[in-house]
Amino acid sequence: MTARQRPPGNAKIRIYHAAERIKAELTPVQVFENYGFHPNSHGYVLCPFHGEKTPSLKLYGGEKSGWHCFGCGAGGTVIDFVMKLFGISFQQALVRLDADFNLGLTCQKPAPAACSAILTERRRALARQEALELEIKNLSREHLRLHRNVQLYRPDKPGIESFHPLFAEAVKKLPELEYRIEEAERELRELYDARTDKRQPARVYP
Repeated sequence: MTARQRPPGNAKIRIYHAAERIKAELTPVQVFENYGFHPNSHGYVLCPFHGEKTPSLKLYGGEKSGWHCFGCGAGGTVIDFVMKLFGISFQQALVRLDADFNLGLTCQKPAPAACSAILTERRRALARQEALELEIKNLSREHLRLHRNVQLYRPDKPGIESFHPLFAEAVKKLPELEYRIEEAERELRELYDARTDKRQPARVYP
């Protein structure tokens, strides 16, 4: 009986054993760090599957090996992580992990250019998210300062033609500042929506 004539059960057994070896040989820390997610001293990383400022995805070792995000509820094995990160199937995740860590479990090879493009885009989106969050924080701080100046230096009587310089500055700058905050928040919401979109991206492997 040739390889092509092997019954489906044999393929399922091979897939099962490959999955078990991957889970036994690769720790969550190894896998996460390989794809650019480095845990802090408490074993937490920023979850790539929803927007957050404080790391809420916990990596577990030992008998409880796996990962769980306390923010969005995602979690599972290292295989589940690769499936979700790249939007690929269970078998494709096995091939990806096998190739990336040189485990020698399969003879298949992933399409590196396509995989790299997806991961690069995820990292770009995460970097842009962090930049927008910082920008909104700084703009909001400036907005608060200007708003306070409006309250502090508002003219007491109507008809006054001469205004305090800080009041005049605030009145002039606030509309543009509010527009910039709205635009940054809009873009940030789009990034959040894109990262939590349940639609699967294009398949990575042929």
